[in-house]
Amino acid sequence: MGRPATGQTKVMGFRPPKPLRDEFEQLAAAEERTPSDALIEAMHDWIKKKRREREAADGPA
Repeated sequence: MGRPATGQTKVMGFRPPKPLRDEFEQLAAAEERTPSDALIEAMHDWIKKKRREREAADGPA
C-alpha cells in the first residue's frame, strides 16, 4: 500500500497518551517505518476487524 502524494489527503491529528506514543514510535523506528505508515496499517487492520465482526453479527447471507 503506497502513500498518496503530499497535499492530496486530509491531515488527522490526535493526542495519544505519552507512554503509548513513546512505545509506538520506538516500535515503528525499530521496523524502520514512519509512524504515519504504521498508523495507516493499524487503521486498515482495525477496519478489516470491524467488517468481520459486523458480518459475523449479521449471520450468513
